[in-house]
Amino acid sequence: MIYVPQDNTYNACYVVQSEGVIRGYDRVPTYNSSYNYRDYYIKSDYIYRDGVGQWNQYSTLPICLSSNDITNDYYYRVDFANICLIFFIFSIFVIYLPYKIFSRLFGRWLKL
Repeated sequence: MIYVPQDNTYNACYVVQSEGVIRGYDRVPTYNSSYNYRDYYIKSDYIYRDGVGQWNQYSTLPICLSSNDITNDYYYRVDFANICLIFFIFSIFVIYLPYKIFSRLFGRWLKL
């Protein structure tokens, strides 16, 4: 499965441009038509760049990925492990450490 961010405009066709780039088109590729696209940079936390283009009669039309290969489920993000690690560290500093400090200072009176 390949994760792409939820998008209602650039979801007609997805193509793998290179190792770290997935391109989403606003329409299905057809000859003699113009299109808008969005390139998602997978290894750069899914930042994107928009652009326009045109397919003419001499163009090679891209082959769209199957809808079975595309998902919007964030568990399939490439950087999901990093997100979990940041959340874990954040929870230590925001929940656990203040709890320990509070219980040490006022534990005698609050019986924590």
